[in-house]
Amino acid sequence: MSCRNCLVMRKFLGLFARLGWLALCVIALVSALHAYRGKSDWQVEEGLAAEMMVLAFPSSFLVVIGFMTIGFVLERFGVGLPSPSPAEMVATWFIFVIAGYFQWFLVIPYLIRRWRSVRIAGANSEENKKARSPMPE
Repeated sequence: MSCRNCLVMRKFLGLFARLGWLALCVIALVSALHAYRGKSDWQVEEGLAAEMMVLAFPSSFLVVIGFMTIGFVLERFGVGLPSPSPAEMVATWFIFVIAGYFQWFLVIPYLIRRWRSVRIAGANSEENKKARSPMPE
């Protein structure tokens, strides 16, 4: 297989992974909105948050810590969190999606490329050292 075919296949797999991940996120949101029954249906909201924590793991922990911090600060000022609603569920879902997408499709690929370039540079420098060193007699 030529390098051009490898590049096309890699791009296709990347697009397939992104679309698949986003489809799973949308399915989680739609099923939660469909199951939402009332004015204060916190169980559905917690279920959606748990699903999104799995899909956006481990960056989802940063999102949860951020939500907890906001709740703590609002409580100190005597302001309550918004009650569960479909709009609040969509906003929470969107924050998890942004964090997960950033992690899975921007940070992880960057780290893999960086690791490969460092590894290749290290291998090339080892080969150069061996080529320049005199042969032991």
